[in-house]
Amino acid sequence: MGFKTISIKKSYSSDSDNILEDFYIPSLKQSIEYQRLAGFFSSKSISVAARGILGLIKNGGDMKLVISPKLSKDDIDVILSSQIQTNKILEDNFLKELDKIENDFERDHVAALGWMIANNRLHIKVAIPLNTIGIPYAYIDIDQNGLFHQKVGILKDNNGDIISFSGSINETASGWLNNIEEFKVFRNWDESENDYVIADTTKFTRFWNNMAERVEIIELPIAVKNKLIEIAPDNIDQIDLNKHYAKKKYTSPQLYQHQKEAISRWVDNNHRGIFEMATGTGKTYAALGCVKKVEELHESLITCISCPYQHLVQQWKKEVDKFGINYDKLLVADSSSHGWKNKLANNLMDISLGYKHKIIIITTHDTFASESFIKIIKQFKSNSKLFIIADEVHGLGAHIRRTGLIEEYDFRLGLSATPKRWFDPIGTKILYDYFGDTIYEFGLEKAINTINPDTGKTYLVPYRYNINFAYLEDDELEEYITKTAKIVKLWGKEEGKNEQNDYLEQLLFARANIIKNARSKFEELGGILDSLPTPIKWTLIYCSPQQIDSVMEILRVRGYFAHRFTMEEGTTASQKYKGLSEREYLLEEFSKGKYQILVAMRCLDEGVDVPPARTAILMASSGNPREYIQRIGRVLRRASDKSEATINDIVVIPNLGGFSEEIRAVEKKIFEKELIRYEEISKYAMNNVEALRIISILRNSKGF
Repeated sequence: MGFKTISIKKSYSSDSDNILEDFYIPSLKQSIEYQRLAGFFSSKSISVAARGILGLIKNGGDMKLVISPKLSKDDIDVILSSQIQTNKILEDNFLKELDKIENDFERDHVAALGWMIANNRLHIKVAIPLNTIGIPYAYIDIDQNGLFHQKVGILKDNNGDIISFSGSINETASGWLNNIEEFKVFRNWDESENDYVIADTTKFTRFWNNMAERVEIIELPIAVKNKLIEIAPDNIDQIDLNKHYAKKKYTSPQLYQHQKEAISRWVDNNHRGIFEMATGTGKTYAALGCVKKVEELHESLITCISCPYQHLVQQWKKEVDKFGINYDKLLVADSSSHGWKNKLANNLMDISLGYKHKIIIITTHDTFASESFIKIIKQFKSNSKLFIIADEVHGLGAHIRRTGLIEEYDFRLGLSATPKRWFDPIGTKILYDYFGDTIYEFGLEKAINTINPDTGKTYLVPYRYNINFAYLEDDELEEYITKTAKIVKLWGKEEGKNEQNDYLEQLLFARANIIKNARSKFEELGGILDSLPTPIKWTLIYCSPQQIDSVMEILRVRGYFAHRFTMEEGTTASQKYKGLSEREYLLEEFSKGKYQILVAMRCLDEGVDVPPARTAILMASSGNPREYIQRIGRVLRRASDKSEATINDIVVIPNLGGFSEEIRAVEKKIFEKELIRYEEISKYAMNNVEALRIISILRNSKGF
């Protein structure tokens, strides 16, 4: 028996450790003495301070507890007027707190403490913080100034060994399993830590013996002690404290064969490479499988996961927890996380000092490439191995983000269904030079046609592709032709050279916007909505910024429960959204069917997991393969009661009959890129023969 027989880490954090199961219960099982500075007196705080206390009780151990009162400004005024003695004020306050017991967790733990008092195993004293002239502080002043907020615990076993812990120790029972709690642990038999144990022990002793500066220590009022004894059972075995301790279980999901193959290839490729895998085929778990492989080889590992958007940061965080990765700290480092720079630096310092060994950092591409992030990584890398996982890796090829691709990362993995950057050969080359080539590919065709041996179904559901034609109204067509005529003049003979011309690019962009925002698309949208099975559910509409207000109005008039999903929707957790961010809340409510339709621009393109979605309406798309492949992927993920998906594409073909051959020739070259998109989507569709026939007719009728 004793502390040396159990595993004690140097630090604990509630977001990566089950603090109760990993620290309190095993440590108190070995203890015969427990001393605790525990913050403010309430039924919540003292019940939380009693976590894991059963082991101490069964050992015949004793406990000393120092608690502070929550005095209001009115209480202070009464004390100063000498109308009522301080002891009476404390007595009334404490008794009121004990009357506020809200649940079985509080009731059982307070009862256990009451039993210890009744059996002379627990002694409680009250610490009253004083100002410079000896007047007690009101609770609000203590809370704002951080006085008496440092929590300290000291444990002693029957061998005379001592451990102490101190730090940010949460004592709010309403969130005792969920709120963030962090503290460091020191052992007196470790020479490098003994001074900290002595400091914590001295601190507690000074409080207990009423020797601390500007703090008055008094005995717990008799009436409060009697109330605690009254709550206590006659026999401690009448209380089942274990029922409150639900152990956090980590079970890694079973990886599919193709994921195992991807991991194996990455390991064989010197821990570098790109997974080019279609949406919904398990890129995330394949990447986390790579993390597990590296963990087995290296004691100290910093894993950085970078993704495009903040809501994907939260999605990755959930997947890491589901997968059961072993880490000492999981840290979100982006603009939604207050103080992330200090937290990142402090945690990397802990790795350097040996307090922590495994850290996972989840961030956005923008933060990953920021000067602050890069500086901290370079400064604190130390001797640890550094692993970068780039989700939607194509995003890091942008000029402003390439700065994040520093040489400090030992292991590198890129994830994307479409890693090649559109019209950016330089950015693409930089990505492949840094991460390595595509070492595993599991594309859309394979995912739709390959049977998963574990489920007996294909990895992605099959889909139907419906092409719906819209048109340009007279004024739109006139503007379109005007822009096209200007493009013809600039196009010239050296197409590749002239395409780089800024003005030509502006004209091409403006002309594409005319097609993208054609007014007749709204009429076509109405027809598509009428054709969908009722009641409409799990439908995504992709549109442009210019279209979204009109689309929302159409849906409102028709009586659909719809919501927009854009960059404007928040990514910070809020009570308004049940502790979720607005985006997470919208996705959850959409999955439940509360929202029938989500109307998106770009935020639903990359990485967002919405398996129930089964219908997509594409009102505005570019020729960028990444965009349409990502959007198709949103509705192809497997879900219960989902056997297939439907993609409705609204296509505009300008009528250029009667115009010059020169204009028609340029139109053919430009529109050929659009036809490639239609053909690519049609190729893998269930109704591919019909869809490709429509495209063939279109080609012939337009002379393409």
